[in-house]
Amino acid sequence: MTFPARYPGRCGACSERIHEGDPIKMVDDVAVHDDCDTLPAIPLRENPVCPKCWLTHPKGACERE
Repeated sequence: MTFPARYPGRCGACSERIHEGDPIKMVDDVAVHDDCDTLPAIPLRENPVCPKCWLTHPKGACERE
């Protein structure tokens, strides 16, 4: 569903500015220009985020264990 933007911001797909009144749509709770296709793919992390220190590092390398 497309509607006019009420607030300025950045497009979640192309990172261009969204101006008030621009036709936008919401994709996964992110504002996207109506003429942009989809959100860019998020690259997968080589290592997951550590639940103890919130950093990414090789498994078992956390100094807070």
